[in-house]
Formats: sequence, C-alpha cells, structure tokens
Amino acid sequence: MLLLLLLLLLLLLLLLLLLLLLLLLLLLLLLLLLLLLLLLLLLLLLLLLLLLLVLLLLVLLLPPPPPPPPPPPRLLLLLLLLLPLLLLLLPLLLLLLLLLPLLLLLLLLLLLLLLILLQTSTTTTTTTTTTTTTTTTTTTTTTITTTTTTTTTTTTTTTTTTTTTTTIHSDKKRIHTMAATTTYSPYRGACMFYKQPLFLWDFNHNCSCLSPTHIFRSPVMK
Repeated sequence: MLLLLLLLLLLLLLLLLLLLLLLLLLLLLLLLLLLLLLLLLLLLLLLLLLLLLVLLLLVLLLPPPPPPPPPPPRLLLLLLLLLPLLLLLLPLLLLLLLLLPLLLLLLLLLLLLLLILLQTSTTTTTTTTTTTTTTTTTTTTTTITTTTTTTTTTTTTTTTTTTTTTTIHSDKKRIHTMAATTTYSPYRGACMFYKQPLFLWDFNHNCSCLSPTHIFRSPVMK
C-alpha cells in the first residue's frame, strides 16, 4: 500500500513537472512571439526611416521645379472675348456677300435708266431747238418784209415831214404812246445788223443784237 502511495505521489510529481515544463515552454513561446513582434516593429521603423531619408535626399538632390507659366497676354484674352462676336457676325458677312451682286445689278439698272432719260431729254431739246430755229427764220422773214414796207412808206412821208423834226423831239410822250399802242407807226426805224424794227421813241437805240457795230436807221430821225 505504501508503495502504491509512493508511486502515486511520484506520478503526481511527474505530472506537475510536466505541467511546469509545458508552462515554461508556453512562456518561452510567448517570449519568442514578443521578440518577433518587436523585431517586426523595429524593421518597420527602419523602413520608415529609410523612406524619410530617401525623400529628404530626393528633395535635396533633385532640381527645383520649374516656375509656373506666365499668364496669357491681353491680346489672347481679347481674342477669346471677341470670338463669340465674330461667330455672330459671320452669318451677317455671308448675307452681305450674297447681297453684293444684287446691289451691283440694281446700280447698273439705275445707270441704264439715267442714260435713257438723258437720251430722251437730249432728243427733246434737239426737237425744240429745231422748232425754235424754224420759228426764228419765219420771224426774220416777216421782219424783213415789214422793214421793206416801212422804208417804202417812210420814203413817201419824208417829203412832207422834213420840217417837223423838232416837234418829234419835243413831243416824246406822244410818240411813245403811238409807238407802244400801234405796231404800224411811221415813227419806227430798223437795226441793219440784226434786221429788227425799233420804235423811234427808243432814242438810245437799244437793240437786242448787242453788237458794237450797231447801225440804227430811221427815216424820220437821222
């Protein structure tokens, strides 16, 4: 019985020892794990330090960044602002280009109308001048005939009225009224240059011929 008890005790002791060993092993494992974790942390720190060093080296060794580009000039800004206006004006310019030939055609038509009007006016003026020339020729023929008749009548009256020249000068009003009222007055002369009969009361011999070689012939007053 004693042996059994001793054996049991021994077994218990062995078990306890085993348990203690196991515990020790576990503790060792835990310590190893902790050491591994610490090592990992140290490695991470080292990596971070290395990265920082690399960044510092890059900052120090690399050249500085280039300066920022200058702002765009004012002309470009103005062009950018004017672009919408130009886009709006483009259809207007196209319309003007389309209307230009029409305007030119209208101008040509107006010029043709003006030319036609000028031609018609010139033809009318030529016809009027021809008619006036015919009328003037007829009037000159009539005046020539009247001057011939007056010369014939005055030749008959000069024999009787040579002594009455002073009375004609003194009685201008009577001669004026006679000459103004009667066309067949004996007190009438003629311009030999223009062939135009003149009344005797026109003592200044005013004639429409306006020539410096005006010749006035009157059978009554010489």
